[in-house]
Amino acid sequence: MSLGKLTKEDQHFFLNSGEVFGVQRVEGGYNNPVTELRFLGMDEGVFIPDGPRQGSIAVSQFLITNDTFLPFTGQESFSGYLVRSKTDFSKNFSFTSGYMTDYAVRCGVGTIPEITVQIESYGKIGNVPISEVPSDILNASEEVDLKIADPGSISINIDEFNTNRVSSFEMTASCPRLPIYQVGSFDPVEVKSLYPFPVTLGFQIEVDDYDMGESSDYPCSKETRDISVTVKDFTSKSDIITYSFKNMTKVTQTVLSETNGNVSMSIQYNGFINK
Repeated sequence: MSLGKLTKEDQHFFLNSGEVFGVQRVEGGYNNPVTELRFLGMDEGVFIPDGPRQGSIAVSQFLITNDTFLPFTGQESFSGYLVRSKTDFSKNFSFTSGYMTDYAVRCGVGTIPEITVQIESYGKIGNVPISEVPSDILNASEEVDLKIADPGSISINIDEFNTNRVSSFEMTASCPRLPIYQVGSFDPVEVKSLYPFPVTLGFQIEVDDYDMGESSDYPCSKETRDISVTVKDFTSKSDIITYSFKNMTKVTQTVLSETNGNVSMSIQYNGFINK
């Protein structure tokens, strides 16, 4: 018997009917909760369902062309399809009724910005019939307007202060969900989004001067800022995406000065995504 080999070149990942470019990793599976049933006179164990099935999917993607996942940090559900080729959908790993629960984008010197997401699926997960795969995928374009960022093409604007001397950047958001079930159904009748979603924004920048402020002023005088982070294509300098945040509170600030490098400052802000 000959075993075939499935290579990365053969696989494509779609969200709804649009292909996601720059994918580095897709990992998914599901859990069927069961409990053991025992009673008098029984000499064999039996397992019965102990709750609804739930799928978990993790995806990482280089931030090229656009941020496919950011629009799904809200209340919208979506489906995903990992297919072995665009001509053979019979072998696929798919999920429906997906909700994003964690989102992160990170970048550092010498690396391409990367997005990682965690998704919970409350619908089908596994190999779905071809009839349930969107027909639009068949006609999806393979052409992509490739835009790639590097740390030098990332700029941070904090109110009136602007810099592109970014050594590292990280933004994380937690999107907690609450599925609501009713008796007799393994699928939730509703998935609630538990707003507000907490957001953490951290970055390290090179500085010529610094003002640490006074920590004893907190919390009577909190430092809140409107912050935007723009990621540009390093060749054309056109925008790939801009992340915007309102009323972010500074919680951490560190200055580093050493003999073999420039003075740098690490800052962390916390805030919320509101409904």
